[in-house]
Amino acid sequence: MAHNNIHKILIANRGEIALRIISTAHKMGIATIFPVTREEARSLPAQRADEIFLFESSNLSETYLNPEKLIHIAKEYGADAVHPGYGFLSEDAGFAAKVQDEGLVWIGPSAKLIAQMGNKLEARKTAEKAGLRMTKAISGSPEEILEKHQHLSFPLLIKAAAGGGGKGMKIAKNSVELKTFLNDAAREALSYFGNKTVFVEEYLENPRHIEVQVFGDQHGNTVHLFERECSIQRRYQKIIEEAPSPFVNAELRERLTSDALKLCKEINYYNAGTVEFLVDDSGNHYFLEMNTRLQVEHPVTEAITGLDLVEEQIKVAMGLPLSFTQDNLFMNGHAVETRLYAENALNDFSPEPGDINFIKWPENRIARTDTFFDSPTEIQSHFDPMLAKITSWGHTREMAIKKLTASLQQTTILGVTTNLPYLREVLKTNAFISGDTTTQFTSVYRDALRQAIHHNGSEKTNLLLAAYLVWVSFYRKPSTKNLFSGLGHLRWNGNHTVDFNEEKYLLSITRIIRKTIKWKLNKQEMDFLKVISFADNHMTFEFRSHDHHISWHYLANGELMLGTGGYTYRLKPGFLLQESFQSVAKKNLNDADIVAPIPGKITSIKGTPGTDIRKGSAVVILEAMKMENTLSANTDGTIEEILVKINEQVKAGQLLARIKIHQPENTHQENISGTK
Repeated sequence: MAHNNIHKILIANRGEIALRIISTAHKMGIATIFPVTREEARSLPAQRADEIFLFESSNLSETYLNPEKLIHIAKEYGADAVHPGYGFLSEDAGFAAKVQDEGLVWIGPSAKLIAQMGNKLEARKTAEKAGLRMTKAISGSPEEILEKHQHLSFPLLIKAAAGGGGKGMKIAKNSVELKTFLNDAAREALSYFGNKTVFVEEYLENPRHIEVQVFGDQHGNTVHLFERECSIQRRYQKIIEEAPSPFVNAELRERLTSDALKLCKEINYYNAGTVEFLVDDSGNHYFLEMNTRLQVEHPVTEAITGLDLVEEQIKVAMGLPLSFTQDNLFMNGHAVETRLYAENALNDFSPEPGDINFIKWPENRIARTDTFFDSPTEIQSHFDPMLAKITSWGHTREMAIKKLTASLQQTTILGVTTNLPYLREVLKTNAFISGDTTTQFTSVYRDALRQAIHHNGSEKTNLLLAAYLVWVSFYRKPSTKNLFSGLGHLRWNGNHTVDFNEEKYLLSITRIIRKTIKWKLNKQEMDFLKVISFADNHMTFEFRSHDHHISWHYLANGELMLGTGGYTYRLKPGFLLQESFQSVAKKNLNDADIVAPIPGKITSIKGTPGTDIRKGSAVVILEAMKMENTLSANTDGTIEEILVKINEQVKAGQLLARIKIHQPENTHQENISGTK
């Protein structure tokens, strides 16, 4: 067959997979056009693509899920091929057909293959014809299934026939649950996939999820690239994958890969694909489904085979034969991948969109990081919450786990809540270390992992307050020529208040000797802090005989973000005047008057003389050492006088605004009513 030379690829996707495709395309001398929303125009794939197209909308139906728009962009920019990545339209047979109808190269299997294997019912029929074993199942409308389910054994797994990614899946333990969940699943299937057909199959309660990577060309050559272990999941989506599986021996590997290739040959499959199986404790395996695309977890297969799967996809799409045979393929070492999500593992893995203010990925020498950002960014609510994939390889599984553990310790994300603490704890469990994991892992170890993540509440607070004092003592305004800006803790006279978790803490630095800090918490003596190192965005210090490594990032709104254990904590600095100064000042001031607690510059005036204000309302904003401090009314009252101007430099203790306190109304009536 003729070869289709590819000169420019349209990336019909976003995020880390878009960057992954762009990197390989550039390596092959192929240009890329990357359509992107305005919110993601500064992402890494947008920076590294040869050309970008800015969508006018951020609506998915008008961007990444709009086949006509994507094809129009491809033709307008002279692309001759489309790579769909994974997710979005990657398994949309209609999109693949339209791409090919327009004379463009589809980097994936044919539309016919996508349609055949994308429908779970058709896939089961095809797998059965190829001789693969599978669990008993029935399909139809909810009413039909209820009539015919008696020959199946509970529990039953309910699935959308046209779906994937765990969406719409339910487990029914009895007939009552089956009736309820069938209607729910049909409704979700129609919403997610435009097809309300569902089917139910007997559910294996504690299986392993093992998949085989397959590859075929358009000349009839098909190979497998060994298996991946994908049992650790939440909401039926994988969070840790490894290759090879620690459970699979040579005999089981032969049976799994043989069945995967039987299925491929039955349908003349080509390009990248994955045949997924469930495996019980006895080693019996059952066909689950086939994914007709590149998998999220493909890096672990690349790590043990040395292949670039995206490059092989492009070559196969060009019409080239596979450049290797089954006999050329060997497993080298072991690889483990973790998926890092913006989600709260302690709240049923709920997504946590928002701003990431600081990011630090692990060193390349110990881990491969697939991501779409390396600087502050916004994680939007309408996209999948995956932030990155971190993959480590070792000559042995133990070495790979050791390197992955170190890489997660090196990773810092300040801002949104992530599953980083959860992943760190998973790697410590005996079940993971021994390779004894099943699809029930997250349920079985839920309480133990929750306890491991959420221990030592008061100790954690003390550690964070200690970190604050290290920060405030050693932080300096960069490149300052102003002696006043470089005095660090001395500018606060050693006294501080810090708000954390809606509690206020009084901190006092009593003495600093070289890098040792003596301090008090709420007037009680605390253990010394011995500072080991302090630099941009991280510090190391000894507290209570342990070294602690803390990441930090200061926000313009006055918050100090501290990262430890994979979590972000937010502290709001406050300042106290020296008691001796306060005792003098209070003789001439009302309790409600606004006084500068520290020297600084007035950057904003929120109040106006003559206006009434409520307790907590901002009156003046004072900037000091790159921090904006909001000075607020501590009682209801009326602003009598503003005594400063914007950009004015003020001294500690200087009166900034006079507030007249409101007297309570109807005091006499209140006292009378109070005696009834």
